[in-house]
Amino acid sequence: MTPQGTNTDETQTGTPSWPRPTGLRQDWTAEFIGQVFVVQTAPDDEMVVVGGENGIGAVSPSTGERVWTTYTAWIGRLPAISATTVYAAGRNGTLHALARSDGSTQWTFEGETGLTTAPLVFPDRDRVVVGAGQSNGRQVGSVGDSEFDPTYLYVLNTDGSCVWSVETAGGNPVTATAVHDDRLYLRTVNRIEAYSLTDGTRAWRLGVNDLQWDNVSLTPYRGKRMFADENGVYVPTKDGVAAFAPDGTKQWRFEPFDRPRRYQYESGMLYVGAADNAVYAIDTTDGSQTWRTQLDGEINVLVRGDDGLWTGTETGTVGLLLPDSGETRFTKSIDESVTAGDVIKERLVIATAGLEFRGFAFQYP
Repeated sequence: MTPQGTNTDETQTGTPSWPRPTGLRQDWTAEFIGQVFVVQTAPDDEMVVVGGENGIGAVSPSTGERVWTTYTAWIGRLPAISATTVYAAGRNGTLHALARSDGSTQWTFEGETGLTTAPLVFPDRDRVVVGAGQSNGRQVGSVGDSEFDPTYLYVLNTDGSCVWSVETAGGNPVTATAVHDDRLYLRTVNRIEAYSLTDGTRAWRLGVNDLQWDNVSLTPYRGKRMFADENGVYVPTKDGVAAFAPDGTKQWRFEPFDRPRRYQYESGMLYVGAADNAVYAIDTTDGSQTWRTQLDGEINVLVRGDDGLWTGTETGTVGLLLPDSGETRFTKSIDESVTAGDVIKERLVIATAGLEFRGFAFQYP
């Protein structure tokens, strides 16, 4: 969100020319129906959607007032939000399509096992994508209960009907998905595959000899973890990121850290918050490290706003990093660990471990 009455020209590095925030002022505190795991703003900045252990709801960004609440099974993945619909993946295997206006159910889709990835929606293509591979909150497949439990990638129409699905090799859970044009990339714990979004035709598959295993912890799955553009796909691994061209040719590998936790992508740059409590900026053209900034605890929030990269840590610190250099613009300590967050209308909305979420207004020089 660009501050009103300011110059929106940007420098060649993408740095905004208007003043950046220098602090935060807490405007409101609100409670949800249990612990909040994910916070997602709508593309038009008109609402904030929160999901947690007892369901999903929409709140006003200016007051924190609850607009609507829908009780569901555990929602632990970022929802996808279109102009009319909120798509939320439940741990029990149900994909919910809810009306943005009031949270009423438009349709549900039942997967064979629990859903593992943040849903992706493409209204202009009439497609919704979600991956599976959990049963009652446990991983299934070759890293869990059995090598033979079936897990799937589902591609639906926006009316909830299944267009095509694919059972993953070895029953391995789907850990990430990404789409560019008609190419859909599917990540499991030990493979990367490419399909046609239109009809499910497989273009290629690469296995453990071509890339490192993925992280099987559930925590990083809450957000988007894999990203694609015209140059290929940027794939999460246990210790870093690997890049592959659209035809499956390996481009580069970046693995200096252990267990990446949070990701943000913009054209030419991938930002990763890792388990060493540092944020890395990776140039997607060659996989080189642009900068690294150490934070004070485990990184649970990493979101890209107009003003920079907003962070939130397990130790209860929120802050703003400059995206071109990684310099810390400011930090603010709160009294509880930060578990989720997003930016909307010159506000930072965060969830905390104390069963509440809070709205902070930006303060400018």
